[in-house]
Amino acid sequence: DAGAADAHFRASLAADPRDAYTRGAYADFLLDSARPKEVVAMLADDTRNDALLLRLALAEAQLPEAQASFDAHRADLAARFAASRQRGDTVHRREEARFRLELERDAAGALALARANWQVQREPADLRILAESARAAGDSAALRIATDWIAANRLEDRRLGALAGGQR
Repeated sequence: DAGAADAHFRASLAADPRDAYTRGAYADFLLDSARPKEVVAMLADDTRNDALLLRLALAEAQLPEAQASFDAHRADLAARFAASRQRGDTVHRREEARFRLELERDAAGALALARANWQVQREPADLRILAESARAAGDSAALRIATDWIAANRLEDRRLGALAGGQR
């Protein structure tokens, strides 16, 4: 349940408050729980990490009072992703796909990145951005990749199930 998950995240952060992976996962949980102000409070001073900056911008996008910082953070992310591509760095494809889908509203670009990412990284978060971008782009073949993987691996995830619903 959400209350227990929140308590586990808080306990983990109490043990290591600077752990970027936990902070990112908790930020995702908070975003999924419609709690963007808590994301901003947690990440406002942590903008060096691209993944955390993305989550901060996603939260700010939901808060009219954060428009100025959102605009600056979105521009910063765009520049960081462009520089990463110029270097040939493909480490942050999942984050860039999410940036493209949720902040730039570029479903086709997000799907291309999510597909490339799925070839090398297969965590539930990678599957989620693949399914979300496939659905947004109206690409049933890409969505089938996600639904087939969910079925083959018997993954149980409420959000992924809703995204993949009826695609078997």
